[in-house]
Amino acid sequence: MTDPIAVLVEDDPEQAEVSQSVLEAAGYVVQSFNSIAPAQNHIRTSEDLIDLFVLDRRLPVNAGEPATDEFGDELLNEVRLGHPDARLIVFTGFATIRHVQESLQGSGQLPAQEGQPLDRVTVLEKDQSLEFKEQVEQFRKLLQDLDDIEIITSPGAAPLSVLDKRTLRRLAFDYGAASVSVSSLAGGMTDAGVWRCQINRTEGLIATVVAKRVRAPGSAGGLPELLPRANTTAIVRTISGLMAGKHVNVLQLAGESPYSLMDVIAERPAQAVELAKPVWDALHGVAAQQTTLTVAALSESLIAWERLSELLRAYGIQTPAGSLSVTTHIGPRHGDLHPGNVLIDNGQAVLIDFDSETFAAGLLDPITMLISTLVHPASPLCGEAWPDASHITSTFATPEFGQGHSCEVWFRGVQDWINECQTSQREYWALVLAYAGRQLQYGDVLKNQEIVDRIVAIAALAADALRSS
Repeated sequence: MTDPIAVLVEDDPEQAEVSQSVLEAAGYVVQSFNSIAPAQNHIRTSEDLIDLFVLDRRLPVNAGEPATDEFGDELLNEVRLGHPDARLIVFTGFATIRHVQESLQGSGQLPAQEGQPLDRVTVLEKDQSLEFKEQVEQFRKLLQDLDDIEIITSPGAAPLSVLDKRTLRRLAFDYGAASVSVSSLAGGMTDAGVWRCQINRTEGLIATVVAKRVRAPGSAGGLPELLPRANTTAIVRTISGLMAGKHVNVLQLAGESPYSLMDVIAERPAQAVELAKPVWDALHGVAAQQTTLTVAALSESLIAWERLSELLRAYGIQTPAGSLSVTTHIGPRHGDLHPGNVLIDNGQAVLIDFDSETFAAGLLDPITMLISTLVHPASPLCGEAWPDASHITSTFATPEFGQGHSCEVWFRGVQDWINECQTSQREYWALVLAYAGRQLQYGDVLKNQEIVDRIVAIAALAADALRSS
């Protein structure tokens, strides 16, 4: 277990020494700065899970420059927005009633199992050293309560990241639990974890749920309300706080051992198609409106055309004009439909993640399902020699793609779904280009040269086909 991290920004050397010793005595690892610019640079680039910020109000931009309230308030606002569930203590000699009101407005609270939740932002004057110590220790106890929760994983399971552990402990904490037994189900391209969790109090098991980490809690309505209940999961609660701004959707499933569709594709591709088809049919059945867009507007739900051009240019691929007209059918779409976002629960496929839900082309979900099978880090094809760039160039988007491979039935099934949803060839190639090119901005993709080669081959083929369409 690692000690929690606190960022201290204080330009008064004596006050900085006092604050740092209070923080270190409470068990924090302190990252200390005496001006705004280096603090901002660290905060914006650090991948650490920062739990606590202690900020002076009157600060200089750089050491030795004049300090002003305005600069300190700007830093406070940036931290509040960039770290929306971290603890903030504004420790200042220049607090006014108006400043207190502005600092606290809309800041919310942090979780607690007993007693009152903690205010997320506290403003203290610099002569309130005892109160500062009390606030620091009180928050440290909350973090220790989280660390006290045991996480039990299966032998041989991949190690959990710091954020994974905090997420799972935060889930268990919300249930008042002492331990959580977890098994990984799947993950998205944006570091979003999915776990089956058995939540235990000292007296025994109290709940079995699936936890899905998401960027935002979502809202009522949208695609989940338009699909049959059999094809989606019910979110029983959403948890936030102390998870680097992320949220956790808690899903109640019927089966005791749900598993990812991704796990079926390699060994039982025909069964994978059979399991997935009801979900595909349900998505295809959602009402849509035919319209004509530019290819740039069509692809906007995946990536901005300018950004796509920039990414592909680095690989020698010229992006066609984004002004090309394209006919399509627009409606509510999943937006990130890879096999890891489909769980098999009691023998039935259900969608588990609507974090990227969008209003887009009907062909979007089939295209993401097809290409993600080839490039997703969790795919059974990741690490295989097939398909190489030459096979993609010669057979992609033809009936010959996948012939002779063990997953041939899977690709044929996905292609049938694409044929049902496709409005035009230009629509197909625009979305293939946008989704393939988008992968070139993800670190877990870029570190695998084999996957990069596949993506570049698909994108080059798509760009040529779109240009000549």
